[in-house]
Amino acid sequence: MNISPQSQSLYKILLRSRKPLSAKQLARNMNTYPNTIYRLAAPLIATGLVERIDRYPDRFCAMPIDEGLSFFLLCQTDWFMNRFHSDSSEGNSKKVIPKSKRIKLSFVQSRDELMRLSVGEINRSKKSVDLLRSGHEIPADVMLALRRAKKRGVKTRMLVQDYNFKNRKEIVNWQRNGIFVKRTDLRHVRLMLYDSRITYFMSYKHAESVKDLGMKIAYAPFAAMLSQLFDQWWEKGEEIDLG
Repeated sequence: MNISPQSQSLYKILLRSRKPLSAKQLARNMNTYPNTIYRLAAPLIATGLVERIDRYPDRFCAMPIDEGLSFFLLCQTDWFMNRFHSDSSEGNSKKVIPKSKRIKLSFVQSRDELMRLSVGEINRSKKSVDLLRSGHEIPADVMLALRRAKKRGVKTRMLVQDYNFKNRKEIVNWQRNGIFVKRTDLRHVRLMLYDSRITYFMSYKHAESVKDLGMKIAYAPFAAMLSQLFDQWWEKGEEIDLG
């Protein structure tokens, strides 16, 4: 499902808002008409990125990034399967999807498990590792895997959401080890992309990271889509001047 730039702008406004907004409020914000807001909100609601509440007048609120991403990916999966893997017209027999092309999903139960799995993914990466991280300490085994990846010619980019004086030394160390680092806005999600083919994402809640949950999606089309999103964030990211 395609989401237009106008609908994306609507979603961004709702993400920044601390409370639900009515169609009239959104229309004033976007310099358009309330009826247009309903049209722009429709694909966002269909993909689970936005929720409509309090009928008459309707109000809209954005789902948190981590939940919205989960719903969006599930919606895209359903669209793809219905479009390309429907019943065969000959004999009404089911198409057999090769194992190499099946979507493989698995859940990640904690940040510690995510770090452990990251080592294996980095070791298998051949071209790129793209990371949207909190900006806190990287375990030694993950750092070692990233250094080895650099020696193999793998490019690592890291977007940091929580840059402050306390993690300044960490970022200096990452840059010295060949990791390209930029600062980005708070996205409320951790995202890891390996060779633009394997995707990990996990919720990001500052004080309760031990309770965060995530998912691994082994499906290249999804990873390619999220790689484009990462590229957009990277272009808008701020260079970190560490002297």
